[in-house]
Amino acid sequence: MKNNIIVTGGAGFIGSNLVHKLNLMGINDIYIVDSKNNKFKTNNLNRLKFKDFIDKNFFINNLNQFQDS
Repeated sequence: MKNNIIVTGGAGFIGSNLVHKLNLMGINDIYIVDSKNNKFKTNNLNRLKFKDFIDKNFFINNLNQFQDS
């Protein structure tokens, strides 16, 4: 995951606006980490460009997969 950005809480108000600002700067190599259980929060992602949306529990349990080599 070299040169990628991870935004925790990325489906919430602040996180989604951070991702939006990164998109305006031309940055799309973003992994959003948040709970997939809240449909209202995931609606914040509709206008954003990102690589993947990762459930927070999966992310926490698999941190070693997200380390740089």
